[in-house]
Amino acid sequence: MTNLPITLPAMKQSSGLILALLSVLSFNAFAEPAFDHYVRLTPENSAIGNYPAQKEAILTIKSGQTVKIDTGGGAGWRNPEMDPAEWLKKNNIPITVDHPAIKETIEVWAKTKRYADIQTGHFLVGPINVEGAMPGDSLELRILSVVPRIPYGSTGAGPGRSLRGADDPKPPAHITPLDLKRNVGLFTNGVEVPLAPFMGVMGVQPAVEEGSNRSSSPPGNFGGNLDARELVAGTTLYLPIFAPGARFFTGDAHAAQGDGEITGTAIETANTVIITFILHKGKTLKMPRAETATHYIAYGLDPDLENAMQQAVDETVAYINDITGWTGSDKALPLASIGVDFHVTQIVDYTKGIHSKIPKKLFKNIKNTYWYQPAR
Repeated sequence: MTNLPITLPAMKQSSGLILALLSVLSFNAFAEPAFDHYVRLTPENSAIGNYPAQKEAILTIKSGQTVKIDTGGGAGWRNPEMDPAEWLKKNNIPITVDHPAIKETIEVWAKTKRYADIQTGHFLVGPINVEGAMPGDSLELRILSVVPRIPYGSTGAGPGRSLRGADDPKPPAHITPLDLKRNVGLFTNGVEVPLAPFMGVMGVQPAVEEGSNRSSSPPGNFGGNLDARELVAGTTLYLPIFAPGARFFTGDAHAAQGDGEITGTAIETANTVIITFILHKGKTLKMPRAETATHYIAYGLDPDLENAMQQAVDETVAYINDITGWTGSDKALPLASIGVDFHVTQIVDYTKGIHSKIPKKLFKNIKNTYWYQPAR
C-alpha cells in the first residue's frame, strides 16, 4: 500500500479530499492484474509534447506480454506558473510534493530531454517496442487496468479551441477530489461525476512523412491523443503500425471525460495503466479501431468535423464488412444508419474526432468471444 504523506493543516481544510485520499489508500490494497514488465515514470522513460523518432526504445517486449506503466499528471501548478507545494496547499489537496506520483511528475517536467525544442505538451511515456512489429502490421492493446495514482484531478479551460470565447479570460482550473472507493469525482457539494479512468494518449510512432518529432496534440491514423473515453479497462484498442517495433507511447491521464471534451481537458490526473500487447502480422488497418464487450468502435479524424464524420462512416462500413464478411456498402451503410450511434469524440485537439459504436447484439450469428466479460 502506498504511503501518502498528509499535513494536518490540509486535513482540516477539506473533508472531501480526505475521504478521497482514504479511498485511494483502500483501493490500492486490491490485487492488480499480473504483468511481465514495469515501466516507472522517470525523465529517461518520458517525452514531452511529441513522439521523438530519434529516442531509443525504453523497453522491448514480445507479443503477448503485459506491461504496467506509471504515468504523470495533475500538474495544475504549471498554469499559472506556481511552486508545486504552494499550489497543492492553495487548492487544499492533502498530499505533499513528496507523494511519489507528484515527485515524479515534477522531476519529469524539469529533467526530461526536449526534442525539436518542444518545451511543453503532454507528459508521455515511451517508446515501447514489440519484437517483430513492422509497417503494415497492427497492434492490439488490451487495457487490463487504469487506476489514478493521486487523489485529485484538475480541469482547465482553453477558450477559442474550437469554441467561442477566444478573447475571454482563462478561468482557474477546477479541482475534483477522487473517491475511488465509490468511483466518483467530488465535483462540488451535492454534485458527483462517475469516474471512468483512461489514457487520453495511446499511440504508435507516426509515419515518417509526419516528421521525426510530430506533435502529440492532434491525433492521427497512428492513434495518439484520441481522447476517447471508451478506452477504459476492459477495452481493446487496435492500431496500424508505421515504424519497426511499433514504438508505443502513452500519457495524458484522465479520471473521467465527457464526449467532446469541450474545455480542452478532462479530469486531468496521473494513472497507472496495465496493457497486454499483441502483434498481428500482415493485418493492415487504415485507422484506429476499438472493441468492448458490447460494441465495436470506428474512428474518423480530420480538422474539419464534417470530414471526420465522413471518415467515421467509411471506417464503420469497413468494420461491419470485416465483421460480417460482406463487401461494398449495400448492406453495411444502411445498417450503420439504422443501428449504429455516432459521437463527437473531441473538438479541441485541432484534429477533431468522431467515433461510431456498433452494437455487437446486431449480429445474431456471430459468437461473442471477447476476452473481457464484465461482472454481472
